[in-house]
Order: sequence, then structure tokens, then C-alpha cells
Amino acid sequence: MITTEVRFSYLNCFEPKENPSGKMKYSASILIPKNDEVGVNEIKAAINAAVQKGIDGNKFTKAHADSGALRIPLRDGDKEFESGDRGPEYRGHFFLNAASDNKPGIVDKNAKPLFDPDVFYSGCYGRADLGFYPYNQAGNKGVGVGLNNLMFTREGDRLDGRQRAEDAFAAYASKTEDGMNEEVSGPAGDLE
Repeated sequence: MITTEVRFSYLNCFEPKENPSGKMKYSASILIPKNDEVGVNEIKAAINAAVQKGIDGNKFTKAHADSGALRIPLRDGDKEFESGDRGPEYRGHFFLNAASDNKPGIVDKNAKPLFDPDVFYSGCYGRADLGFYPYNQAGNKGVGVGLNNLMFTREGDRLDGRQRAEDAFAAYASKTEDGMNEEVSGPAGDLE
């Protein structure tokens, strides 16, 4: 499924990162605004379809699903923020974590390939191409989320605290009377 516009956090899409089980994975935390009823309902429908696929494929039973014993990927950002497990960007959002062994495709808002981590970063907005699947591993049963592709739609405040060089040094930039940057030269003198 393709999400509505979401915000990305803990974005590891250019290089894989070791997960808690020691495997190298590409991953992203996908933040969905709680007031995005269409987006939230589409994700819930994809989760329900994966649960049904798990029941049909004998990964777990309907009783597991009905009892709430399954691990469901859609989580409440407000609750996790209040418990101290997540930052303030999670307030007012549901979220899910998606991962893949393979590098996701990444495109800009015109669907052109994007290779620059300074453009696509934790805090920006976009869409995600996700795959929902049932699992039953080592006694854990639930629905997982595969990360297929990502699309940048617009900038957002960076969540890593880093700022663009243009912004960091704006106060130090030399300006001419017409507002253009003057060329900065080295020390005067003959270098030969």
C-alpha cells in the first residue's frame, strides 16, 4: 500500500543499521497524523488483511486475533511519548516501524530518483510504499511491515538537531549592496 503524506523518523534508508537482533536492516518509523482519517483507516485495513492472511495461512488462529494476543504494528505516539519512549514529534500521531533487508527505492516529489541524505532525512514528509505480512516466529505472532519504497514530498524540521550549512552560517555570509554574496578571497599578497 502507498500511505497518505506521513513524516519520517529514525530514517535509515541510505545505509542499513543493525537492529536489536543483530541483523542489518533498512528502516523507518512512519508517523501518521491522528486526524488523517483516510490514512489511518487505510493502514488499519492493510493490517486487518494481513491478520486474515495469517489466519488463512495457519500462522495463527482467529482466537489469537480476537483476544488481542497478536502484535499489531500501529501504535499510539501520545502514549509512548507520555511513557518517555518517544520524542515530542510523536505527539498527535499514530506510528509504525517498517524495515527491509533490501535498500528501498527513494524518489523526490516528481518521482525522480533521490540519492542525497541531506534532502531525505528524519523529519521530512513523504509517502511510503509498505507491505503488511503475518508472522509467527519463536512464539511471537503478529503483523510485520516491510519497507519497499519512499517518496519525499516536503521539508520538515530535522529530528537529528542538525541544520543546513546555509542556515548555520547565514549570519556570517558577506553581502554586497545588491544583496548578492561577495566573493571571499584569501590573504592579500603574492603566493608564488
